[in-house]
Amino acid sequence: MLNSLSRILLSSILIFSVLSREKQNFTRDSAPITDDPWDLDGPCQKYVEKFAMVQSDMVACATNWSIPPKVCTNCFQNYINFKQYEYETKNLNNVYSLDNRTCTQVIYDNYLLSYSSDISTALTSKIWEKSRCDSCITFDWKFAENKTTPLFIERTLVFQNYLYEWRNCIVNYTSVDAEIIDHNLSNASKICNLCKTPFDELYGYYWKIYTTPDVDFCVDVETTMNDTIHLWDDVWKCAEKQDRNRDLFGIMITFGTLVLLTALFYAASYIQGGGQTRNLVRYSRLSDPRGQRSRLLSSGMSDADLVHRVPLPTTSTQVYNIPIHQTR
Repeated sequence: MLNSLSRILLSSILIFSVLSREKQNFTRDSAPITDDPWDLDGPCQKYVEKFAMVQSDMVACATNWSIPPKVCTNCFQNYINFKQYEYETKNLNNVYSLDNRTCTQVIYDNYLLSYSSDISTALTSKIWEKSRCDSCITFDWKFAENKTTPLFIERTLVFQNYLYEWRNCIVNYTSVDAEIIDHNLSNASKICNLCKTPFDELYGYYWKIYTTPDVDFCVDVETTMNDTIHLWDDVWKCAEKQDRNRDLFGIMITFGTLVLLTALFYAASYIQGGGQTRNLVRYSRLSDPRGQRSRLLSSGMSDADLVHRVPLPTTSTQVYNIPIHQTR
């Protein structure tokens, strides 16, 4: 009796789950619900749902590749799908809502807010354009044929080749000696010596592009290079050893140059002086060259005691009258 009841209960659960799934699939596949008299935009609903799916795929990809940001080189196919269906929703001119508006008008212009439009703008301007993706990848847009193809810019491919050469160097030596990269970094100096050349080539090419006017990399390349430098400098401490030797060498050259210039200066001064030692004059010990005045102007003199006349011109010289001190 109990077995029969359990079988009946199990069969009921299975039938209910199957019916629920069929109803769910029917609702999803048959959207929009055109038989609902209250849903004016029913015929446009399935396009909105598909648009929401491609937008959510783009958002998910951008979020997954956000640390570090590498949207351009990893989410370009999601971006193509998103822009393709955005184009299609903006050209739904043959599908109408119940109030005889095109689905394009319903999605973008019919209401005070268009979430689809706002999300599309955010994905395009705040993520794709802000990441400067056009500096690494472009597209041959063919919306009408739905055959858009991505085109990677040459400098991006060259940078990628240098990066893979450096990484292959690390992998090749670590596969031989697995203890080179470890948490204690006891043998990390081997990497610094063995893979210095490909790292210098990678950094040299990146710096050349970085310092070239009107030429730029996308955020993907910049973050990849920054992480590579941190790995090389901070994790494996390669730059610390090299920079220390480089700084010491630079200090020695600078010190030697200063000593040489000082020696040349004093040698030139000695030769110019005829080989004699110069005697420096201490002006503080010299006497007043003018001597003391014999007469001083009296404090009781008036303006009448001073004679001011315009000098008379002569043919050869000019005679000037100067103030004369008169004895009272």
